Amino acid sequence: MFLYVELWKPRPEWNDLPCEQREEFLAMFAPGVHRMQGLNVELVGFAVCDETAPLDSEYRYLAVWKMPNLGHVHMLEKAVRDEGWANYFDITNARGRVLPVKDFVGDMVKV
Repeated sequence: MFLYVELWKPRPEWNDLPCEQREEFLAMFAPGVHRMQGLNVELVGFAVCDETAPLDSEYRYLAVWKMPNLGHVHMLEKAVRDEGWANYFDITNARGRVLPVKDFVGDMVKV
């Protein structure tokens, strides 16, 4: 099982788009999410980032996913790339295999 976190914020190109074009671009969003969920991928949720959080990331949006394997992670990354999200948003991601607390702490000690 993998955790996958996406963070993104609008680029000037998004801000320059008229609302109608934004709506057209986002029309592909819901079907893509439903496709992923049909593949045993769990969308934990989407959020608008709380800019008052300590050490704020300065990103506007976030999504958290649970995915059964790295192949599913690659499918999501490919979809984001192929759909052109980077044309309109600065995106950063984090992913990793879910670990028991003992293994997680052990890794932190070794670093």
